[in-house]
Amino acid sequence: MVKCSRCGVEVADSFDMCPNCGNSLAQSQEPVSEPSGDLTCSNCGAPIKNDADFCSECGTKVEQNTSNRCDGCGSEVPDGVLFCPTCGRKVRQIQPALTSPQAQTCPNCGFNIEEDVTFCPECGVNLVTGEKSEIQNKNQSFTDKIDINRIIKPTIIMAVVAIVLSIIGVAIGLSWISFILAILISVGFFAGLVNNEANAMLSGFFVGLILGLLETPIIAFVWGSFAAGLYEWFYGGQILVLIILAIIMAYISNVYLKDNIRGIAGDFASRL
Repeated sequence: MVKCSRCGVEVADSFDMCPNCGNSLAQSQEPVSEPSGDLTCSNCGAPIKNDADFCSECGTKVEQNTSNRCDGCGSEVPDGVLFCPTCGRKVRQIQPALTSPQAQTCPNCGFNIEEDVTFCPECGVNLVTGEKSEIQNKNQSFTDKIDINRIIKPTIIMAVVAIVLSIIGVAIGLSWISFILAILISVGFFAGLVNNEANAMLSGFFVGLILGLLETPIIAFVWGSFAAGLYEWFYGGQILVLIILAIIMAYISNVYLKDNIRGIAGDFASRL
């Protein structure tokens, strides 16, 4: 073994160039003893095993996090070197503590993250919204994407908007078309603000169901019970049509129109 005269990395005798800095080893012929795989106590000098936290001789706490060491042979490895130059094993780099007042910790995996970072480099979670990255979401099954807590607010908003639009449409004489337009507008817009297509489609289902159940009562509210009876006799309930239409519209909006809708809505999307 020889030690590189430029960076100090221990290199096998068969190497002509240092794998860390590229320095020629022709002038670096200082012999290096094979590492024992153990650390040395900084207080008493006694040998300490790599996995020990305290010296068995004097009880001094072992400061193992001050530098990177190879888990295979125990050799000290300079910062930035990915593979141990002694045994070739990949080095587990020690993550330095963050001192910036703006430093943050990932809520999903606990990884320390520098300031002004949106996605965790360890698990990919969006630190602003708490959502997983689009790639991770695509790898999830449909049922795994469903989160009831995430659809309560958008479902209520969609249902209220759909009901208001239906009342306005019936009042101006659009009849059954009012409910179709209410679904297209309310679900078509707000479903694009939901975090994934599974939740959007579930929200659309509930909105279609609610509006379908309120279809005749809305007619009665605007034109009276007699008009509601005539409407029921001529058109019948459209609950199944409204549910199917709401689910399809929610999917289209969330998958194909999401970017455009979020651009229009601005920061309103993050509140959902």
